[in-house]
Amino acid sequence: MLSRNNFTLALFVSTLIAMTSICQAEPISDTSTNSAETMTIAEIFANKDSLKGKLVRVKGKVVKVSHNIMKLNWIHIKDGTGEKGTDKIIFRSKTQSAPVDSEVVAQGVVDTNLDFGYGYSYSILIEDSTFTK
Repeated sequence: MLSRNNFTLALFVSTLIAMTSICQAEPISDTSTNSAETMTIAEIFANKDSLKGKLVRVKGKVVKVSHNIMKLNWIHIKDGTGEKGTDKIIFRSKTQSAPVDSEVVAQGVVDTNLDFGYGYSYSILIEDSTFTK
């Protein structure tokens, strides 16, 4: 019976260590694990052609969220840069979202010049997005 209790304790400790390692694996402020540097929305719009297909990261405030539009969540973010019409950017994600008025770090891949018809065209959308605080 003693060996069973030791096994249970060892399993619990092993699981706890694994869970702790997972939780500590990706600190939010560490940018070395991702190839994207934090950019402003104005910088993304100014360099949209050269950024197409590249990973970008923006720190800003969520100003609007639309769920399940074309099977994606559309998260609108502002960071205080850019002029009217280029002062917010839309991040799209199949699985993630963020609450309105929250400050987030949003990351995804730039796509440009999208036209979905019926007047819905976008010079920039950020695809496959993730969000952290």
